[in-house]
Amino acid sequence: MADIFPWHRQIFTQLAGQLEAGKLPHALLFSGNPGLGKLALAQQLAGTLLCSARLADGQPCGECPACAQLAAGSHPDFLYITLEEDATAIKVDQVRALAGALSMCAHGQGFKVAIIAPADLMNANAANSLLKTLEEPSDNTVLVLVSDRPSRLPATIRSRCQQVRFNAPDQALAMEWLSGHLANAQQARICLELAAGAPLAALELAADGVVEARRERLGQLVDILDGRATALDVAQAWSKDEGLQAIRWMRDWLMDMLRMRMTGQRQEIRNIDLADALDGLARKLDKRVMFEQVDRINRVLVSGAGSLNRQLMTEDILLAWAAGQ
Repeated sequence: MADIFPWHRQIFTQLAGQLEAGKLPHALLFSGNPGLGKLALAQQLAGTLLCSARLADGQPCGECPACAQLAAGSHPDFLYITLEEDATAIKVDQVRALAGALSMCAHGQGFKVAIIAPADLMNANAANSLLKTLEEPSDNTVLVLVSDRPSRLPATIRSRCQQVRFNAPDQALAMEWLSGHLANAQQARICLELAAGAPLAALELAADGVVEARRERLGQLVDILDGRATALDVAQAWSKDEGLQAIRWMRDWLMDMLRMRMTGQRQEIRNIDLADALDGLARKLDKRVMFEQVDRINRVLVSGAGSLNRQLMTEDILLAWAAGQ
């Protein structure tokens, strides 16, 4: 199947089979970790539903007028709802407009298709408005909700959708795909591990230079313990990272250090490329201290604090690291 990620083939085949049998539901919920291409498959399904000359395997032909309109972003029977610029939630007015459009007859002879992504960012009023559409769907309409965090959707919405779960593909399959995009196999494997097996997220990590950035940040932790840098200087450097990325890496490193201390093995650690450095650090630190550091970091990550508080919390974590506490 050209143009479909290889780990999507089984899901697409099942959906295409439902469509062929006239059993495709009015509402679908695509869920799973980021970086698995859920939105891409939702768009592929939209193409299939709107295409007037589908291929034998159910994929859109890519050549008919409907496919051309969809590619140009001008198909009148396709609607895509996402965050408006500078917004933090999908608003009720957006969903009401969607409901109104879906209630009208299709411009063509087939389906009307809508995608909401990320669906879990609908505010309460928007979710309530959508529920009415799900309870009384119009004929020949298909609504696809896409979410990394489906548990944040109301249960009443989830129960009215056929849930399609996206899981990380087999590592060999993911590595085969990544090898076509990354020349360095070790870099691909490291990024895939860091991305929890999600190939698209791994590719993004590689493009962002994450492998090199991790080594630099770990080196700064070593510098603190060896007296070559202060905790406050390192905290200032880490504050330039997006969100709390370095703190998340630090938690992962601590977990790997604990695994090595407790098992004496390296095979199961996540940051295998940093094994030597982590092993050296693990030998210097008390297990109790490492567990306490993990707990401290988890509290920071769960808190969702603002940027100023994140800076202070990062300083607190690194000061405790410097003190061996």
